[in-house]
Amino acid sequence: MTKTRRKIILDYARWTALSALRMAPVRGRIGVYSLIDTVAFDEILDPVHHRHEVDFDVWHEKEAQNLCGQSPNLPIGWAVKLLNVYLKTAAYVGELGRTGLREALHPPIDGGLWSGLKALSAKKPELVPGNVLAELLKRRGSIGSIKDYETYRLIINDCRRVAQAVGCSLLELEQFWLGSATPRAD
Repeated sequence: MTKTRRKIILDYARWTALSALRMAPVRGRIGVYSLIDTVAFDEILDPVHHRHEVDFDVWHEKEAQNLCGQSPNLPIGWAVKLLNVYLKTAAYVGELGRTGLREALHPPIDGGLWSGLKALSAKKPELVPGNVLAELLKRRGSIGSIKDYETYRLIINDCRRVAQAVGCSLLELEQFWLGSATPRAD
C-alpha cells in the first residue's frame, strides 16, 4: 500500500469518526481529533503485529477507558463509537491492519443498528437462538447511557451471538443498519 493511500484512508477514518460524534459530549474537529490522536491505532492497524481477537478486545477496552479518562464527560458508549467508526473505515473499508482484524471489529452501536436488528428479528426470528436478540434490544438504551465497559461487553457478546446465528462477522451486523433509511416519496 502506498503512503498516499494510507494517508487518505486514515484522514477519511478521522472524518467519519468526527461525523459520528456530532451529538456526543465532545464535539468539533479539535475535540474529536485530539482524542483520536491519543489512541494507539498503530498497534492494530500495523500489519506486522499479529494480534488475535482476544487481544483486540483487550486493546479495545484499554483504549476506550483511556478516551474516557482524557475526557471525563465522555461516557464509554461514545468512546467505543469513536473507536468503532474509525476502525470500520480504516480496517474494514480501507483494508488497513493485519489479517483477521476485520473479523474482530465491533459494529458502531446506535439506534440505526437497533432498528435493523429489530426488523431482522421480526422477519426471521429463527435466525436468533433463544431470546438473545430480545435481551440485546432490552439492554440497548442510548449510546450515552452506556456508562461502563462491562455493559458494553454484554451488548457486544449478544451481538456476537446474533452475528454467529446470521453467519457473518461481528462488524457485518452493519448490513442490518437502518440509520440511512428514509421514507420514500412516491
